[in-house]
Amino acid sequence: MRGMRRIAGLGAAALMVAAGILVAGPVGTASATSADCSGGANGFTDIPDTLTGTAVGAGSVSNAFGESAAYYQETGTVGGPQMGWGYLTSHMGEYTIARVWMDVSNDGGATWIQCGPFSRYLSGTLTTAAYPTSAAPGRRFRTCASITGTDGNMDCLGWW
Repeated sequence: MRGMRRIAGLGAAALMVAAGILVAGPVGTASATSADCSGGANGFTDIPDTLTGTAVGAGSVSNAFGESAAYYQETGTVGGPQMGWGYLTSHMGEYTIARVWMDVSNDGGATWIQCGPFSRYLSGTLTTAAYPTSAAPGRRFRTCASITGTDGNMDCLGWW
């Protein structure tokens, strides 16, 4: 019986891989939405799209049209507590979309909840929702961004 369960389990896994259901590796932007962290969901706090703090990481994404977006992992005080959030500033035309999201982990990056993506058309600034920082050794943040016209490419900062 044990062998039959193992064979059935392997067969089910093979079918899921063939159907594209089983995903190995980091979760992409399609796995979450801004609703997962907006309006206080999952311990996040909404902040203005213009809020900046102390940048603890920075990156950029660009496309073949010369449009670009810079993104940052920010920390600072939000309504009292220390928090972390993603911040994006973009320089784009009207048909380009920049996206920013933040991953928060409580186990050193082994698993995480994704906050976003949040999208912006045209040039300007954009933030993710904020999440409390912690002295706990497992609490980690990373910010990621993408811009249309890059064949689906995205970039993420390292865990902070």
